[in-house]
Amino acid sequence: MKEKVKAFLTGMKKEQVVVYVLLLLLLIVIALPVKKKDKNTGNNEKEVEQGTSSQKERDTTQVEAMEQELSNALSKVDGVGKVDVVITLESTNQKIVEKDRPTSENSEKTDGEGRNSLVSSGSTEESTVYEKSSDGGQSPYVVSETFPEVRGVLVIAEGGDNAAVKQQISEGIMALFRVDAHKIKVMKMK
Repeated sequence: MKEKVKAFLTGMKKEQVVVYVLLLLLLIVIALPVKKKDKNTGNNEKEVEQGTSSQKERDTTQVEAMEQELSNALSKVDGVGKVDVVITLESTNQKIVEKDRPTSENSEKTDGEGRNSLVSSGSTEESTVYEKSSDGGQSPYVVSETFPEVRGVLVIAEGGDNAAVKQQISEGIMALFRVDAHKIKVMKMK
């Protein structure tokens, strides 16, 4: 192995050696870890990670609240009995932030050789609008928030073996969550 490496290195020109050394240095620089900072708010990575985990916690509590509310409603239906509900969502909540979109347009009329011509150009820039909090930090201004669609609903009910009860449960869920029937499963509780 050493002989092959020596033969390879002795057969190379100086330019080739320099290129390989530079490539090696480039790979080393690329492999070095880089600490990211949020330049807009000045937060460090831990705070960004905490924001992501708090979003997941909010989404989890939202799903749990939906499940509890549906369980309470279904348990009041005649023939359903005791009920457990599991709801899965497509994704997490999406927040739509305000964007500042200044536009500029330039137009000129030119008379050349008896002809009129119109030259116009325009540009559009987009930047996020931030709001300042009382502690001096900045966060994007949220215009609206879209909630994720329901992927599927599982209902385990004492009356889950009765076809009429299953039908009532499915119709209720379709009305509440606008999901198709094939995304709803009603099962008998043991």
